[in-house]
Amino acid sequence: MKGPILFLGIGGSGMSSLAHMAIDLKLPVIGYDKKNSETTDYLKERGVTLFHSIEDIPLEGIEMVVYSSAMGDKYKEVFERIKSLNIPLKHRSEFMHLLVSNQKSISVAGSHGKTSTTTMVSQILTEVGLNPTIMIGGDTSLLEKRGGKIGKGEYAVYESDESDGTFLGHKANFRLLTNIDNDHLDYYHTREKLEKAFLDYMGFSVPGETVLFLGDEGIRSALEHHHKELLFHKEFHLNLIHNKDHSKIDWFLYLKTKFDQQITTIVYEILNDTISFEYENQVYHLQLPFPGVHYLTNGLVALVCALKIGIKPQTSIEILSRYIGVKRRQEVLGVWKNITVIDDYGHHPTEIKMVIQSLKNKLNGEGKLQVIFQPHRYTRTSLLLEELATSLLGADVLYLLPIYSAGETPIEGISSMSFLPYLDSKKTTMLSGNVDEDLEAIKPQLQACDLLLCLGAGNVRDWGSKLVS
Repeated sequence: MKGPILFLGIGGSGMSSLAHMAIDLKLPVIGYDKKNSETTDYLKERGVTLFHSIEDIPLEGIEMVVYSSAMGDKYKEVFERIKSLNIPLKHRSEFMHLLVSNQKSISVAGSHGKTSTTTMVSQILTEVGLNPTIMIGGDTSLLEKRGGKIGKGEYAVYESDESDGTFLGHKANFRLLTNIDNDHLDYYHTREKLEKAFLDYMGFSVPGETVLFLGDEGIRSALEHHHKELLFHKEFHLNLIHNKDHSKIDWFLYLKTKFDQQITTIVYEILNDTISFEYENQVYHLQLPFPGVHYLTNGLVALVCALKIGIKPQTSIEILSRYIGVKRRQEVLGVWKNITVIDDYGHHPTEIKMVIQSLKNKLNGEGKLQVIFQPHRYTRTSLLLEELATSLLGADVLYLLPIYSAGETPIEGISSMSFLPYLDSKKTTMLSGNVDEDLEAIKPQLQACDLLLCLGAGNVRDWGSKLVS
């Protein structure tokens, strides 16, 4: 490749990851982003030429342009100009597949837990010396702030993003699915279409192997509603429909080859932050450094995947006991006057509820859980308003920030005030969105041994960082 690759929106987590992978392959990279950030600064350190105005980019001589669905219609004229110059235009998912085309790929999907599970699989493969290619939609020390790297091993591990339907183009050898929940309904419009998309992702009609967490009601619902479209193994069908014991839930690993179908069932139970399971007449116990049932089930997904490529359960258990985590997933920002400040990316009702519950369990009645919540996107808030509000009820004290638009146009009648009819007014305080002003209102309410959780996918982290700085 002679000319450079242009990444549009290079400062985004997915795009920056791909740019780093291209750099690893010694491909010339230039990028466009409206603003500077730590992410773009690091890319510049690695030799990327950055433009803040598309009009300033010399398109002649560019080998390829990579874009994401977030670019939207406002860049339509730019895309037309690129096409007129016969420059190949690739969606980021297409480009990623080009990068991993010579490796066996492991794809991780789900409404929640993609980043954590991808990191877990990647850490296992890395520590056993398999040197995988990795792309993760979050910041983890495993990748040294890069989000993606090219490995020389046999496997490539990456997240599959369902938000715009592009995950259906993935042709992975292993497909992991953690859960299905009501998110991105602005794109799918109906639950039925969302479930159908995930069902297509599972890939029952193509070669490969799929790990499904059937402890998740969403996955069970998708299979039950659409099972007539599949040629189910009789045992699988009966277990799926009749397994109702939630104290011990079966894990079904659905193995597919070109000629037959097989089932591997793993029975597990969760007690005292430990997930115990039986495999080949031996009982194993998995613990993680982070509290929460969701981390344990994500860990079992990663462990089962590793098992299918030949890594023994005990090896994965030892590695996951040192799970390094991901930035903005229950990340401790620091301590202010004996109050621990935590940041978490949770922005969907299920995620919010799980994070709040896990931190409440950690407190165990010693101190209060105080939450600064920043709603993410007007569309999500409008579609899931009551569910979002209900998921916050577990907080002892709640502070509500204005909605983080993520570039969306405001929706009339939708604001953070819309949450109030569903909340306890005695425990809820509206914030202005000005960090200094808000912290002056919050500080008098904080007491020793409390936890302060900054929750949301926007810039709510800034409030916690400023407090502990």
